[in-house]
Amino acid sequence: MFEIKRAHSFAIASTFAVLAGCGPGGGDGWKSKNAEVIAAQKLTLRERAIPPTGVDLRLDGGKVYDSMDVPLINLADGVTARVAWGSGALLEQLEMKPGAVYPELAMTGEVITVVEKGEATATVDGKAIELRKNSILYLTEGMKRTLKAGAAGFQALDVFSPVRADHLALAGGKIPGAEGGKFPDQGIQPSLTPAVAYNLEELQLTPLTPVQEGNSYKRHGASARLVWGRNAMLSLLRMDPGATFAHHTHPEEQLMIALRGALTQGVMDGKSPMDGVKRSINFLPSQMVHSAVMSEFGADAMDIFWPVRKDYIERQEKQLSLYREVIAPEARPVKLAEGFTFSEGPTWISGRLYFSDMFFKDPKNGDWTGSPAQSRTIVMEPGGKYRELAKGMQTNGTIASRTGNLLVCDMFGHRVIEVDKTTGKVLRTVLDKVNGKPIDGPNDLVMDAKGGIYVTDPQFTPEKEKNQPGKQVYYVAPDGAAKVVIPAGEYAMPNGIEVSPDGKTLYVNNTWFAPGENFLWAYDIQPDGSLTGKRKFAMLNLTPEVLSAAEPANRFDSRADGMAVDTDGRVYVATLSGAQVFDKTGTYVGTIWFPQYPVSCAFGGKNLDELYCVAESSAWKIQTRVKGFRHPGGLN
Repeated sequence: MFEIKRAHSFAIASTFAVLAGCGPGGGDGWKSKNAEVIAAQKLTLRERAIPPTGVDLRLDGGKVYDSMDVPLINLADGVTARVAWGSGALLEQLEMKPGAVYPELAMTGEVITVVEKGEATATVDGKAIELRKNSILYLTEGMKRTLKAGAAGFQALDVFSPVRADHLALAGGKIPGAEGGKFPDQGIQPSLTPAVAYNLEELQLTPLTPVQEGNSYKRHGASARLVWGRNAMLSLLRMDPGATFAHHTHPEEQLMIALRGALTQGVMDGKSPMDGVKRSINFLPSQMVHSAVMSEFGADAMDIFWPVRKDYIERQEKQLSLYREVIAPEARPVKLAEGFTFSEGPTWISGRLYFSDMFFKDPKNGDWTGSPAQSRTIVMEPGGKYRELAKGMQTNGTIASRTGNLLVCDMFGHRVIEVDKTTGKVLRTVLDKVNGKPIDGPNDLVMDAKGGIYVTDPQFTPEKEKNQPGKQVYYVAPDGAAKVVIPAGEYAMPNGIEVSPDGKTLYVNNTWFAPGENFLWAYDIQPDGSLTGKRKFAMLNLTPEVLSAAEPANRFDSRADGMAVDTDGRVYVATLSGAQVFDKTGTYVGTIWFPQYPVSCAFGGKNLDELYCVAESSAWKIQTRVKGFRHPGGLN
């Protein structure tokens, strides 16, 4: 069944011939230079006894290869894989044509599969498991797997540990001796349950680099989603543009593949580019000194560590402890309703959720032509049953009024109004002019401790000629007097806005573009509602697609929108990546993932301990371990 692709056999042989005598398979000549760099950098080594496995190594330690330069093996009709390996783990870049079948494969060790594109049905010991982009599947020794690709084909990364002798032979390698590449049990508890499909986006990011110095916000330039079995660990990295890894070593072997963006890999005192388009691969033997500098696009990569890094497990547990203060391990989002066009601005009042369903012609394809006549304001029961509270206004953000009714941004109506929460009747206009001119498109709003209201206006309205000089934030004092507190030019699109529970800090996010970029900003609130001390509070995570945008201006599209706070001062920001959570110091807590990206969020439920998120065409909730907060209180 198995054979090397003949068209590539000469290239493989030639490549490996060049490597002979240069790398780990050809001797330890690199170690003297490595020792010099360790001394020069004053590095402290973490020691660990790792006995040899006998695997025939072919990649030159520290050298960067394009994926086209590593062996291509044929596993079945329409099923191929590019392969690279170290002493304890084998990486296969699996590709299956539409409808292709990967015949039954008995596991000689562990395998962790990370799906990159397409869909497939995995049958594991008779159990069908559906796999799609970002699925992760862990199987153990003795399990049997078949794969059938879907109509669009299937691409995945298979990591086998120990190295499979049969697949290694297809690539021209071997495992001499009786040891067969096996490694003594390290007593590691796997992070995954075998034969269960996980969603990569539900796994929390663990910071891998120190907090960057010299900023007003706390940001780690590189973080990773970590998964592991008993033998090998996968570190799925997300690295910021310009981020760096300082010179370091570790006793575990590292096999790295670049998946997106680009970086410069430092090895000892040399440097080599790694490219996500070329799927660059780099093998680092135990204790080889290395470093990295990211490109303007940042980089995504997968590091395969063998054996499992216990220090990384400790880092993950530290980060997860922050997230588990908010969300229990077993908690998952629950869909309440669907069928909306573009849902926005949720608010919990008197046991119900109120939000806007804004009609746009085709928002998924960039047509934001609105229609007040087809837009509506919704009131929803906790179980998901809902009705129209009002229709005929392109409403957006909502909050509770001091009397327990609804304050609503009538975006296309150029006003903020108070609406009866039962009938939907407009009771009064709260804001329609600033400095003698009509406001443009009020988007979101929040009340402070005194009953004053902050309103964002990103001018997201159909009129070409605007009334105000630019995108601004207004403040309406308790006596009704209105003024600009954040003038035009500060943000490309000010959107979500919140006040800290102690009433001292205002938070504003920017949806996309510059100025404002992908940051959550903070201000000190003064007694008259004015703002001072503008600063970057937190940097929002971005999706791979945004980070890879050709135009630099498009690389800030966090889609930051509605926000919420809890009684402990954590801030929840609805973004393309999910609801990103930061504590009151700006420390990243984690991201609450939803099947559809959340547009806005609010706490609700009997105890205000459920986070409700409206997500374009659907509405969701998730149980939390915290309690939400918003002025005025006592309206739940």
